[in-house]
Amino acid sequence: MAAPQRVVQAVQAAIVASAHLAAYEQVAAAAQACERLGSLTSGRWRSAARDLATLEDDLHKAFGSAAETLTSRADDLGVPEDALWTVGDAAGTLEMLREAAVDEVDEADLRAARVLRGEILFGASFVEDPELPDRGTTLLFGWPEPLSPATWPWQANWIVGDGQDRPSDEDASADELDLFEAGEMEGDESMLAELADELACSRQDARSALRAAAMALTRASLLAGAGAEDEDDEDEDDEQNGAT
Repeated sequence: MAAPQRVVQAVQAAIVASAHLAAYEQVAAAAQACERLGSLTSGRWRSAARDLATLEDDLHKAFGSAAETLTSRADDLGVPEDALWTVGDAAGTLEMLREAAVDEVDEADLRAARVLRGEILFGASFVEDPELPDRGTTLLFGWPEPLSPATWPWQANWIVGDGQDRPSDEDASADELDLFEAGEMEGDESMLAELADELACSRQDARSALRAAAMALTRASLLAGAGAEDEDDEDEDDEQNGAT
């Protein structure tokens, strides 16, 4: 069963608005960095900063228009704007993690890789448990009910030595992360028929593929987060060393 056209349009508006915001923030950061470089070095970076500032202004205006469209679509559906922003951000997260997640899929599990690269699953987000460390829930957004994500609870264990809490080597092996299900996947029924058609398999096999895709996405997200923490720690060490 296909989603109503007004829902499709709302989701598309959310994805576009989220992409505009992400582009604006990244270009703004690049413009600031180039401006700083230009003040320290050559005119090449001052010129680049001016070009980026122009692009930043264009993106800011385009984002305003995209955000207004999202607001209109939310009003039309009678849902909070935050719900559509969540959907749009989830689409961006999946796009960012897609290839890393495919790399985390077992080579024999071709269906899970097809889920990650297919059209039914279009977004993912991750919610950590505020009370239990290294536990959380992965939300999977798909058609035909994009505003009602499936949920996959997980628990992660980091296998490290020397008293460390997280891998410190920026080339940390994926074997240092032990990830497993902490409960049953829920809310996936609406996607199963569509996934079964997309994968040309039974609903049971489609569900197994979706669970494997959820695990792969979660692993990719956790490993990316650990790598970002390592880079932040290295930057702090460099700043402290430079100050001494």
